[in-house]
Amino acid sequence: MEARVDLTSGLKVPRDLTEITPLWLTQVLDFVHGRPGMSVTGYSAEAIVEGKGFMNRLFRLELEYGPGSVDLPRTVVAKLPSADPTLRSVFDRMRQNRREVMFYRELVDQIQLPVPVSYHCGMAPDSEDTVLLLEDLSSGRQGNSVTGCSMAEARACIGQLARFQAAWWESPLLDSLHWMPLREAEAGAYLEIHDEAWGALIEKAGCGMPQGLRLLGDRLTPLVRKIKAKLTRLPRTIVHGDYRLDNCFFPDESAARQVVAFDWEFCVRGRGVYDVATFISEAFPPQKRREAEMGLLREYHAVLVDGGVRGYSFQECLHDYRVSMLEIFVFWVITGGYCNYEGERARAYLINTLERLDAAISDLDSIATLDL
Repeated sequence: MEARVDLTSGLKVPRDLTEITPLWLTQVLDFVHGRPGMSVTGYSAEAIVEGKGFMNRLFRLELEYGPGSVDLPRTVVAKLPSADPTLRSVFDRMRQNRREVMFYRELVDQIQLPVPVSYHCGMAPDSEDTVLLLEDLSSGRQGNSVTGCSMAEARACIGQLARFQAAWWESPLLDSLHWMPLREAEAGAYLEIHDEAWGALIEKAGCGMPQGLRLLGDRLTPLVRKIKAKLTRLPRTIVHGDYRLDNCFFPDESAARQVVAFDWEFCVRGRGVYDVATFISEAFPPQKRREAEMGLLREYHAVLVDGGVRGYSFQECLHDYRVSMLEIFVFWVITGGYCNYEGERARAYLINTLERLDAAISDLDSIATLDL
C-alpha cells in the first residue's frame, strides 16, 4: 500500500493544501456520509492565521458541490501539521498530532464536553503526517486570552470541564487509552529539548521575560520529572492539556450549544486541575486572578463532588493547582520556544502570558509544593 495512506479509510493523507483536491474531499465525505454520486467540484481556501502563534496549519475551506448534494457542510476547517521544520520535529517527537486524531476517532462520542464535529481524521501508518477536517465554528465567537473573559464565561468553561473530568475520574477505561500518555511519560522528550527551547523562548521574549521566570527557567531542568510525576499520581482523569480561552468557542446568542473546546493534541492522563490552572492563569491579569481564582477553584471542586468524585479534598485540589502553574511553565518552555510571535496580537499574548504566569507562581508559592 502506498505510503501516507490511512489504514482506516484507505485514503491518502495530504501533506499540504495542494493535495487536498476536490476528488479527495469527495472521497472523504462519501466515506463519512455514504453518499454515492455526491461530488465536491471545487473549493476556495482561507488561511486561518491572525498572528496567534498557531502550532499547526489551519485553513477554512468553502466547498462547492455538484447537483444533488444536500445536508453536507458548506465550510470545513482543515488542520495539517506545521510547515516549520523545528516545530514539526517537536510535535513529531511527542506524537502530538496523532494523539488528536486518536481523540476524534475513539473518544469524541464518549465525552461530556462539546467538541467540533469531525468529518475526517487521517494519519499515515509510517510517519507523523495527519489531517483533520473539522466543523467550522466561525458562526460563534472564539475566546481571546489577551482580552480575557467575564466571570460568567469563566464559570461556564470551568463547569463544563469539571463535569467532563468527573465522568472520567479514575475510570477503568483510562487504561485502554494507550495512545494518550500519562503526563510523566512525556518527561524524557521534554528534557531532550528543554535547554534549546528555553534559550529560544528567552530570545523571543526579550525584555518581556519576567525576572522570576528567568531565574526559575535557568534551574528548571532537574525539576521537570518531579513536577510531572506529582501531576500523574492517582486519582487521574482526561486532561485537555491546553484548555485556554483561545481554544474555546462561545456560541452566538441564538444557539443553545455550550462552549466548544478544540485543539486536543496535548491531551494526557493525569490530575485534571491542570486545565483549570491553564485557563485561569491566562484569562485574567494578576489582580483579577487573585480575586477570582479561589472561588472558581471551589466551584470546580464542587462540580467534581456533585459528579461523584470522592476522596479528593479541596486542599489536595489546591495543592495540585499550585503545582500545575509550574507544569504550565514547563509546557510553555517546550512549545512556546518554537512558536512565531510576529504581529501585535501574538506579541501581546506572549508577554501577557509570561507576566501572568510569573505572578501566579509567586503568589501561590508553587516552588514550595515540590518539597525541595
